[in-house]
Amino acid sequence: MAEQLLTIMLVAIVLGADSFSLAMGIGLKGVSRSYELKFASMVGTFHILMPLIGLNLGIVTGNLLGVWAGRLGAAVLVYIGGDMLWKAYRATRPQILRFNQGKLIMASNNKIEEGWLNLIMLTISVSIDALTVGFSLGTLVNTPVLYTVLIIGSVAGAMTLLGFKGGKLFSRMMGSYAQMLGGLVLLLLAAKMAF
Repeated sequence: MAEQLLTIMLVAIVLGADSFSLAMGIGLKGVSRSYELKFASMVGTFHILMPLIGLNLGIVTGNLLGVWAGRLGAAVLVYIGGDMLWKAYRATRPQILRFNQGKLIMASNNKIEEGWLNLIMLTISVSIDALTVGFSLGTLVNTPVLYTVLIIGSVAGAMTLLGFKGGKLFSRMMGSYAQMLGGLVLLLLAAKMAF
């Protein structure tokens, strides 16, 4: 049970890294406190619902495929972890910009639109990985579903709030390195599940 709890906490932190990075970027541009609270609570809720759906699909798959379900779950984590590493690597590479391009980027530093549609789209964008990770966790034997989704949702919501605070203090580069670390953790979890 302790090993499963550690795995669930690591996955929760990795999933929260996406929302942390996004909130940090949004925090750099600046949003109202009410938007921060709405966004964090929606991220927490979606990080409960998405893994719940994925866990149930994974449990069904685990019952159907037996030992191969764990390997399938590991393959999903390898894909997600590799994708996270690739995106983070591309975000940290230096870019050469013309003066006019730099001027446009600096001019676009306005506040984020705080409407509901924007809020929902951003929440879905950082929560969709929770569906596939939930599927992978569901392929493990005897996964405590309720505790898993509550931990993932709570950690994601808390990391979102921390991201907003961090966005006011740190640069965008921090978010890319957090995503790289998250990708590595997923790859290590995949190796653990496969063997």
